[in-house]
Amino acid sequence: MFSKSKKVVGTVLAAVMIASAFAGCAPSGDSSSVASGSESAAPSATEIKAITIDEAMKDADVALGEEGKDSEVTLKVWAPSDAVDMFTKQCKAFTDNFKDRKISIEVVAQGEADAASALMNDPDAAADVFGFASDHASKLYPDKYVAKVRLNYAAAIKETNLQGAIDVATYKTETDDQPYMYSYPETGDNGYVMFYNKSLISAEEMGSMESIMKVCNDKDKNLVINMNNGFYSCIVPLTGEGTYSLDESRHQLLNYDYAKIGPVATAFSKLLANDSHYVNDDVDKVLASALKNETALAGVVGTWKTKAIKNALGDNYAACKLPTINVDGTDTQIKSMYGYKLVGINSKSKFPMTSQTLAYYLTSEACQKERITELGWGPSISTLVDSDAVKNDVALSAMYEQQKYSVPQTGLAGSFWDPTGAFGGYIVNKDKDLSDAGIKKAYDNMVENITAQ
Repeated sequence: MFSKSKKVVGTVLAAVMIASAFAGCAPSGDSSSVASGSESAAPSATEIKAITIDEAMKDADVALGEEGKDSEVTLKVWAPSDAVDMFTKQCKAFTDNFKDRKISIEVVAQGEADAASALMNDPDAAADVFGFASDHASKLYPDKYVAKVRLNYAAAIKETNLQGAIDVATYKTETDDQPYMYSYPETGDNGYVMFYNKSLISAEEMGSMESIMKVCNDKDKNLVINMNNGFYSCIVPLTGEGTYSLDESRHQLLNYDYAKIGPVATAFSKLLANDSHYVNDDVDKVLASALKNETALAGVVGTWKTKAIKNALGDNYAACKLPTINVDGTDTQIKSMYGYKLVGINSKSKFPMTSQTLAYYLTSEACQKERITELGWGPSISTLVDSDAVKNDVALSAMYEQQKYSVPQTGLAGSFWDPTGAFGGYIVNKDKDLSDAGIKKAYDNMVENITAQ
């Protein structure tokens, strides 16, 4: 499995590598900012030699140090519930590779959306290795919840992963001399697309919200979008060209203009609020079954539901980028949020060396490729993004197409989500005041609640 060409020239001295590895495992310092680039995310090549995952897996001393020699290494890994079996299999492959070491790994179900909060609530009871969404980086990096990536590993990872994934994995604290990687890129598809039943609606008809709703009404079928959830309803301010960022104190800043966002909100409201064939519900829970029983013909959800939806639709399975919506007479492409999923190392792990190498392995090309096939997860490794495995995957192709019309899921405070969801839910609720004045008031409440310090 591990047969890539080596990138370390000459004989590698394990002792030197282990010494530099411990430097990379040091906990993070105080708060500062997410790095905008990664060109300085590790010391120069004369100081740190890159170690590929192949090289690490071939040398237990380099990969694990002294861990697992005299006493057992016991690790906990968090994975989404529908990926537990996959991660269990991959973790077994990891332990089988180091049969001369005593390593035990337990994989426990824990969604990436709640992983950061679970870790912060009780770091000692949390997993050693866990996945999380990129918008949680601003909480985990500055407050010493995750350890720096081993410098040897970071040097190799920067050569193979998407630049955007490297950027969100990289951070500079107030005490760091330069930006460092604080997590391992895991996926490049943390976003959403439109899934649909191609026996009920054509690809051409999926091109606009207006044509989708016309088909829904003609065929008595539903469109499902969770506008109560800020992750999805952010399409309104983003389509209105809104952007966001954090200030030095990690307070939310919004570059929103109601003159642009208001008409988008009104367009969504007029199209959906009074249409009984639009369903505002938790898509993670209901969309697959609604598509299977054909009460719905389409819905918006993250690509992590690909497997369930593919099983539900069978031969009628299809996906595409988000459609346009008519705003004041102009067909406007709907914009969305696009992020990455990352793997972090609990800074309180009792086995930092093994945790680091396990995270490196789980985010390697071999494991990412396996998850493309088995789970439909989009890769962060550049060569895989351009591979036939992705190009031939309906959902991933749609996801990377939608990325062209997306805003990065970085620079977000925790205060962003609930008010954005409340505004999204408001504009599609027929029982609310949906006049321009009513929508403007709801918009003002959203902005005030997001930016309240």
